Amino acid sequence: MPRTSSPSAHTLREHYREQQANTARLRLLHEAGQALAAREPATALDAMLGFALAFCAFDCGSVLADDNGALRVQAARGEVLPAGMRFPAQGALAAGLKDDAGVLVRRNSISRMLLPAGAMAGIELLFPLRSAGRALGVLQLASRRPLPVPGEADLAALSTLASMLASALPHGAARATVPAAQSAKLLTPLTPRELEVLGLLPHGLTNADIALRLGIAPGTVKVHVERIIHKFGLADRTQVAARAVELGFGHSGATSP
Repeated sequence: MPRTSSPSAHTLREHYREQQANTARLRLLHEAGQALAAREPATALDAMLGFALAFCAFDCGSVLADDNGALRVQAARGEVLPAGMRFPAQGALAAGLKDDAGVLVRRNSISRMLLPAGAMAGIELLFPLRSAGRALGVLQLASRRPLPVPGEADLAALSTLASMLASALPHGAARATVPAAQSAKLLTPLTPRELEVLGLLPHGLTNADIALRLGIAPGTVKVHVERIIHKFGLADRTQVAARAVELGFGHSGATSP
């Protein structure tokens, strides 16, 4: 009888790696399902985001819900905007809100409204959060290190997790605007020119763009932005832009307070 050759050591190693990968994918979805069943929606979202980041070995991410054309942070891990912040949906994040959006892989890119000013992402993954064919938000996973893109099976597992996340999002997320009294208190210290600058920050404009619109020098815009940051007690212009949206600037149909 002809002798059958035994699997090579390389084949056995590959088989073992694939078994480990399959186990990790199953564990990811099992843990996410348990969190969804046993926790309140807010804590479930945070836990599931943590599972996704650990699965990818990424260091920061956000669960973002559509909020009347803007995005609201529902859960956050790492150096990104904190939960509760609301900001305009722009660029790739806006594309993720389309009903036909797919998984987007970005290398050496920057999510200006999520990462600290000037921070770069070595790799970023954006998954639409979809329910009944409708996009409800975006799952954003990022790594500062240039890690390899997860394989097709891993991306499929993360897409499944994203669908699970969509079921935990608050239904019809209410637009949380700053109460009128608090809004007046925040805006009163600003000069008329600072108010003009504040109104343009949510649009993602550079200092040069704002300067061109207002007929002033870019350096003057920089000074105004720094003063607004100081008066609001915030850390950077990203947080100021998010606060501007809360105050009614920058979204469709808004009027300046």
